[in-house]
Amino acid sequence: MSPASRADAFAVLDLAPGALPAEIKRAFRRLAMQWHPDRNNGHGAAERFRQIKAAHDYLVRGDEDGEADTAADANSAPARGPDQQETLWLDIEEAIFGGVHVLELERPEVCGDCAGSGRITLASSRMCACCRGSGRVRSKSGLDHCDACGGRGYSAEVRCETCDGTGETRSGRKVRVTVPAGMWPGRRLRLAGKAAAVGDLPPGDLLLQSQLRLHGLFSLRGDALEVTVPVPLFDLLAGSVVAVPVPGGETEMVSVAAGTASETRHTLVGHGLPLRSGGRGDLSVLLQPVLPEKLGKTDLDALRVLQATLAGRESRLYPDLTAWRAQWLRAEPKKGGRKSRKTRS
Repeated sequence: MSPASRADAFAVLDLAPGALPAEIKRAFRRLAMQWHPDRNNGHGAAERFRQIKAAHDYLVRGDEDGEADTAADANSAPARGPDQQETLWLDIEEAIFGGVHVLELERPEVCGDCAGSGRITLASSRMCACCRGSGRVRSKSGLDHCDACGGRGYSAEVRCETCDGTGETRSGRKVRVTVPAGMWPGRRLRLAGKAAAVGDLPPGDLLLQSQLRLHGLFSLRGDALEVTVPVPLFDLLAGSVVAVPVPGGETEMVSVAAGTASETRHTLVGHGLPLRSGGRGDLSVLLQPVLPEKLGKTDLDALRVLQATLAGRESRLYPDLTAWRAQWLRAEPKKGGRKSRKTRS
């Protein structure tokens, strides 16, 4: 039977109210070694161990719920296990449109092989692996007493392989979650009675707080959603309509004015993340110019024709370049004059 309150649970473990989780764990291991039926054949040992385990489980799960026990007492609510808080990691599409999500949960449990002590008792003693039978271990100050075997050099206890000496194992379970549309980051879902069971109490509620996973295409810019779209430079220069992917697998079109040669940002209204106030925010679109690669002879000939066509109009086409040349390239090279040194690439 689980303890009636946190105070009772602390008392069972011989701890002061408000003890830290690490202190609770240490106290449980100490008492488990003393009262586990495999170690203690005395009358009432099994019942005492069940009380210790119930108190430990009650406090470990209760820490996730804060003051839930106090609130339950104040409202005279039926006794039940503590609520369980978890993070619900969602894809961007799941958060926007909703769906069915299978949540895999793990929780620590006391190792059944070592009763939470982290060590098991052998049928016969063996040489201590820590001190190799000497009973002493070397330290900075010299030779010290071996704590693993108590200085005897031999021990009938070894580290539990099942839990790797931690005293805990992890058990998993799957919870099917129906995710509603419009799950903004931080929104919480409450699944009644879906928390992990603690002792004999009815399970509490599972509290899920949504967070977004990283996406291969969309990214977060503050609280806004952003997508970067590469566009050929000449498409931007000539002006075009660019196809932009939006969440849900659809495509929206963005018009680009002729003469654009640098990154430009556009906004698609209502294609972003869910808003707390309802509806959806905007999708920020970054159009990124891309230069051609591996130009062939035909491509180079076409560029030279374009270059010749634009020759003589540099001051209008490249005003910044014209100003730079006027400031830093004032003198024209003289015929037969000294040639400039070639620079190494």
